[in-house]
Amino acid sequence: HTRSTRKKFRMPTSMTADQVASQLRTLKLDLKEKRPDLLLGTEKVSKEVHKLELPVHSEILDVGAGTGVLSASLQTHGYTNIDALDEDLSALTQLSALRLYRNLICRGLTGLNSTGLREDTYDVIVTSCGISSHSINPTNITELLRILKPGGFLFFTMYSTSVDVGLFDVNLSAFEKEGKCEVIRKERFLDSGAIPVGDFYIVRSLPGHLPSYLNKPVSKALEEAVTDILVDTSDPATREKFYDSWSEKYEEDLVVIGHYTGHMKCVEAFLKLVNELNLSHTIQIIDIAAGTGLLGAEVLKHGFENIDAVDSSLGMLAQARKQGIYKNYIHATVNKLGSIPVNKDAYDVLLMSNGFAPGQIYPDSLPEMLRVLRPGGYMLWTMKDGYQTSSHSFAMMDQYINDLARQGSATLIMGPLVFQKYMQEPGEKTVPGRFYMLRKNMERNWATGSPKLQRKK
Repeated sequence: HTRSTRKKFRMPTSMTADQVASQLRTLKLDLKEKRPDLLLGTEKVSKEVHKLELPVHSEILDVGAGTGVLSASLQTHGYTNIDALDEDLSALTQLSALRLYRNLICRGLTGLNSTGLREDTYDVIVTSCGISSHSINPTNITELLRILKPGGFLFFTMYSTSVDVGLFDVNLSAFEKEGKCEVIRKERFLDSGAIPVGDFYIVRSLPGHLPSYLNKPVSKALEEAVTDILVDTSDPATREKFYDSWSEKYEEDLVVIGHYTGHMKCVEAFLKLVNELNLSHTIQIIDIAAGTGLLGAEVLKHGFENIDAVDSSLGMLAQARKQGIYKNYIHATVNKLGSIPVNKDAYDVLLMSNGFAPGQIYPDSLPEMLRVLRPGGYMLWTMKDGYQTSSHSFAMMDQYINDLARQGSATLIMGPLVFQKYMQEPGEKTVPGRFYMLRKNMERNWATGSPKLQRKK
């Protein structure tokens, strides 16, 4: 599999209204001759965007831009902040001469994170007859929802004869049940002879199900209970190879020989949180740096089955898979934003034991881990104490957490709590560990002109 390269360049000048109108007439005449069905779909999308009276300064992405006629049509209604996304570089080269887009992005829509764009980038996404197995696969709407701001709108048409319409509706229904979006409208659109041409959709992005524990405070008693249970720069390729080769003996070396307790302390703290907030056993959990599944197996014993694993070692994940611990096994190295290939707001709880360490996961990965948590979700982790004296990055860890709190991204519920007997190193020396608990805050980047959505009862 070869990953495509995203090319993005900015158009130097805009056109006058007369120039845009002239371009639109020319493009429509050409499209009417070659693809009258596509022209009908394009006109439908443009008309419906205008009818919704969205702010003219809305950020708009035209997916599968083609000839640029949709952008020209939208610009006649005053919309100018329009970018084009298309995997056909030759088509984008032709569009650059027309000056109909602010930015031209050469990237295919092939799956989650495939566009390379940041989350919550656009207020509106439009595409005309572009969604089908022959162009934009219906299953890839997840990526469109990822880059659409909460409250933003997705306008698109599909041909009625497409066998993908049924599959697409199934996917949409599933996303609606998960609270990721709502279908505002679905209807047939017709040609001048009243013959059905295709299906038109308006979909609105939602922030996802807000957890029931969102506004429930954590008591002082929980901090005391967690405290009670706690008392008793390498090369990435080389590091992954090392963990792959170690995977078969990992649990024996770490737990039996090393007397490792970090995973147990993390799970015990998690169970205290579950009791405190009366969390359901159906909550979504992600285990970062899951290894062979030490932590996940303990969580599973207590009836929590919706657990996903993330690890940079395929060997470690293979060992965990043999035990059937997790729902999904995700091979990824956690660092910058977007490095975990899952949607934002996907999990209620993030657990990690022994993941934070020099040469493994660094404190600057915290924003990415917060990204995959739902607003109000919790992050709990244990780590070896002492890295703050041997690594500059870890010396700044507490300051980094405080900065996230000041920025309103997260609240430090507790930590660092230092506890003894985290693990035993060669020479029979036991080393202490550290425990932290963070809670993701409710800050959201809403779509331009969108009301702060009230969820349906």
